[in-house]
Amino acid sequence: MGTDSWKGHVNGILYGVQFDRVLDDSVVTRVVDGVTAGLYPGDRAETRDALDQALRYPGPLNDQAETHHSEDEIRLFFRRLSAALHTPPPS
Repeated sequence: MGTDSWKGHVNGILYGVQFDRVLDDSVVTRVVDGVTAGLYPGDRAETRDALDQALRYPGPLNDQAETHHSEDEIRLFFRRLSAALHTPPPS
């Protein structure tokens, strides 16, 4: 997955959480449910891959979809989101 591809996933997620005051567990759950339901581009595996690549990226993740969340908050949220996406969905 190239930079443009994972950035698209990241920007889509950031757009979806831009008005959340805090990126807490309820937001993680909402985004995971959205990914599972097809509200975000890509399936769980593709989204995990995009998040993992984003977390390895040394530059800012909030440079295009600017939210009020700090870079540290976004990276922590993406780590928690990636971990949640690694957990198999309930059947």
